[in-house]
Amino acid sequence: MKSKPLSIEVDDLSKSYVITHNARRQPRTLRELLTSPFKRPVIEAEMAEESKKETFWALKDVSFNIGEGERIAIIGGNGAGKSTLLKILSRITEPTKGKVTIRGRVSSLLEVGTGFHPELTGRENIFLNGSILGMRRSEVAAKFDQIVDFSGVEKFIDTPVKHYSSGMYVRLAFSVSAWLDPDILIVDEVLSVGDQAFQRKCAERMKELTGAGRTVLFVSHSMAAVKSMCEKALYLQHGEVRSFGSVEEAASKYLQSIDSSSGDVWHKGKFDPLVDHVTQYGFDDSFVQCISAYACDEHNTVRSSFSIGERVRLVLKYRISQESPSNIVPNFHVSDEFGSPVFVSYPEEFSPNEIGLYTVQCNIYPFLLNAGKYSVMLVMSSFYGGLEYRHHFSYEAALRIEITEEGSVDKRRHGWAGIIPGAVRPRLEWHYSQELASETET
Repeated sequence: MKSKPLSIEVDDLSKSYVITHNARRQPRTLRELLTSPFKRPVIEAEMAEESKKETFWALKDVSFNIGEGERIAIIGGNGAGKSTLLKILSRITEPTKGKVTIRGRVSSLLEVGTGFHPELTGRENIFLNGSILGMRRSEVAAKFDQIVDFSGVEKFIDTPVKHYSSGMYVRLAFSVSAWLDPDILIVDEVLSVGDQAFQRKCAERMKELTGAGRTVLFVSHSMAAVKSMCEKALYLQHGEVRSFGSVEEAASKYLQSIDSSSGDVWHKGKFDPLVDHVTQYGFDDSFVQCISAYACDEHNTVRSSFSIGERVRLVLKYRISQESPSNIVPNFHVSDEFGSPVFVSYPEEFSPNEIGLYTVQCNIYPFLLNAGKYSVMLVMSSFYGGLEYRHHFSYEAALRIEITEEGSVDKRRHGWAGIIPGAVRPRLEWHYSQELASETET
């Protein structure tokens, strides 16, 4: 396959800061406090002796290349070096050592209102940002209506932006950055300020840009947003590159590091509400209480790891302590490791609502879930028709399982050894037919 022309080249990039630690000594007595102004030179000399300097490397030997028209996510925890890298790529900060080669005009949105003057109106800031990007006034005017329409702030376009809400600010800032024809668009976490509808619009605009040959770099802590917006991901940890490749691979390594650093273990085949502390929503146990839950194989052996070719059984045990006026419906909410919903399953038949102990199970058939990690939220609901419902209990990520795949399990791979994207791997029916060539065809 022919490689794309490079838009960004980063070679052995490093950035250091000098941190000074002052061991400031507080006065110990009232006399010291009263005489301290007269002893300032002595105190300052003591502080100079007690000060300690430390070199902190925000980035260390970072190297990667990005081709034209690629959407790249930059992920990592706080202090990983993401913001420092973006500032260097945006030419805001100079690197300590290393080389960065950027081909094209860069538009950056690193924080809400980047490049905006608060006293100027939205209209004036659009033209100001255009001039900063090196565009002529006529070029900005040609894009003006599209920018304003995309941002949704047309009613306030002649209002000083200092009166904008944070949501209005970020909508206009992104619109300016994305519509003034940048060759490279750099977007930080600021899109989380916008609502979901605007985030979808941003994702579509990013795809349009890359389809037209533009390059997009996107920083986010939301793995769901990263998966929906980007093709590849650069994972940074402590200023160093840990992974640069597919989103699935980089995000998986990032989430594994979170689990290991917090002492948390992903796999959890059993759940006991009295022991396991998980997030709960809509909790009301006046009618029904969760006793336990587990994941098991077809032999009823509790497990948290399953082959893609195995059946996974989800089991929930609960008690109805008083008769409910409406049916109580158990349901399982399965999400991938990034928190994105995969499916929700309900029983086909009406559930009992009489007092008693109950066990309900749900079978996940082989090859329904793709290889990967999944969490199961346990929910008990009552539905009253239409959109009315109540959750008696819901335990988020009560079970956490992993689906693994050995190389020879799925013959439908046809020899492909790489990652197959998606959360599900349904076994759909395929049929071949061969069209006979017409005798009149030449």
